[in-house]
Amino acid sequence: MVWEQDVAVEGICCRVVISDEADTLLAAKAAGRVIVGCLGGDGEKRLPMARYLVETMDAADAQYLERVVRRERGMPWLIGESERIRLREFVAEDAFAVPAEPGDSRDDQVFYHPEKLRAYICSQYGFWEYGLWAVERRKDGKILGKAGLTNWDDNGYLELAYHIFSPYRRRGYAEEACRLVLDYVQKEYNNAIAGICAVTEASNHASAGLLQKLGFAFMESECSGARHRYVLGGSYC
Repeated sequence: MVWEQDVAVEGICCRVVISDEADTLLAAKAAGRVIVGCLGGDGEKRLPMARYLVETMDAADAQYLERVVRRERGMPWLIGESERIRLREFVAEDAFAVPAEPGDSRDDQVFYHPEKLRAYICSQYGFWEYGLWAVERRKDGKILGKAGLTNWDDNGYLELAYHIFSPYRRRGYAEEACRLVLDYVQKEYNNAIAGICAVTEASNHASAGLLQKLGFAFMESECSGARHRYVLGGSYC
């Protein structure tokens, strides 16, 4: 069973080959095609050459195929848009537009070193398909900060994380970005995760107020009260 589909992304047309036949997928991959393996109803096929797999042909809808093409061709996924901002995956070139700020952690430094950012994109987005995303101003493409999801713990919770760069704070961008993240979680994960948590410095009243506005409730203090944990709309197990 073979299905071929032309997928256009940002003006680039790519041929995607979807099949449950190993030989067909190997030949298509050798020819430079984007491939998706189809497991069939029983899900017992072995198609190790295919990075992407669907159970049935119907699962390979237009959105799915666009994301596959973007990942294979190194183009960022669009996470969501509001009136003023666009939330998208980082690309390595963004490192030149991300400023170093006082108090940046070692993890923050990944985003302003091109090679480190390239490795982050490959490992984080490529494996988890979520991470910290670029908050981009729609009118001029300016990167205002980052927002997204990180792993919280082994109980199935994800952590909402956000950081708006200092020149752009107190303009509502953090709330817009966080709402786009939460909308994405609702659409993409629904009941597949246990919930969403967040952490803020105890002294950061603005961040605490934003979390409460988004529907988070205080859960507990940590680090001798220096930081507070919040959980979205319910209790933490």
